[in-house]
Amino acid sequence: MFAQILEISLLCLGVVLLVVGYRRNHRNLMLAAALVLMSFGTLQDFGRGFLEGYQHATARKL
Repeated sequence: MFAQILEISLLCLGVVLLVVGYRRNHRNLMLAAALVLMSFGTLQDFGRGFLEGYQHATARKL
């Protein structure tokens, strides 16, 4: 449930940044919008993979 809310909020934030960056002609805002929009669809898979890798790590403490 939390991941879906986070993904929807990232989508909305990306669209808002894209519109504001386009209207004000700010390249940095449009770059931030592109990064946010790119990450919103992969957030859940990244989190799942990170946790799975962390749980199966065989490294020992020194």
